Amino acid sequence: MTMTMPRMVTLLTAALIATAGVSAPAQTAFTSPPPVAITSCGQSPDAYTVSLLSKRAKIEHTFDNMLKPAALTSVKTLVIVMGGSAKGLGEAGIDDKGELARVAQLLTKAKELGVKVLAVHVGGESRRGPLSDKFIDPVVAKADFVLATEDGNKDGAFTKAAKARNIPLVIVKQVAEVGPALKAVIK
Repeated sequence: MTMTMPRMVTLLTAALIATAGVSAPAQTAFTSPPPVAITSCGQSPDAYTVSLLSKRAKIEHTFDNMLKPAALTSVKTLVIVMGGSAKGLGEAGIDDKGELARVAQLLTKAKELGVKVLAVHVGGESRRGPLSDKFIDPVVAKADFVLATEDGNKDGAFTKAAKARNIPLVIVKQVAEVGPALKAVIK
């Protein structure tokens, strides 16, 4: 039996949400206002997962894996979910250079408009390494806030980057905690 990528992501996300216990969200003084847009940097299915978890946490948002800078005029918070996927890039019809250019334009426009950028990484160790790190580094370098899972921060890269830039960092144990953690800062 073959399964399409969106169907597989939906099923895996549903299984994750149904089986994971969620603890209280980490505390931070950082807040970011709605309206919210969620997009990907690297075209991994993780952005869709974060969108589903945000819906579950009752965070109103728009989701567009290929969000364009013009869409930021009606947004106050931009959530960029980082993680590379060769298959996702191919399905989106974009290569890594094109994706990095798209996100660089988003980051420039966000700064110009005063839109807060929340960098989110939920892919764990499997979304680290050469393919994903090239999508992570430029986003974290311009982010106002970083949210990552413990598994994705085993090497302390997110901790070091947030400390070097003096920006808030929240680390969650499980992916299912991402929705409540975002809800705690998006107000």
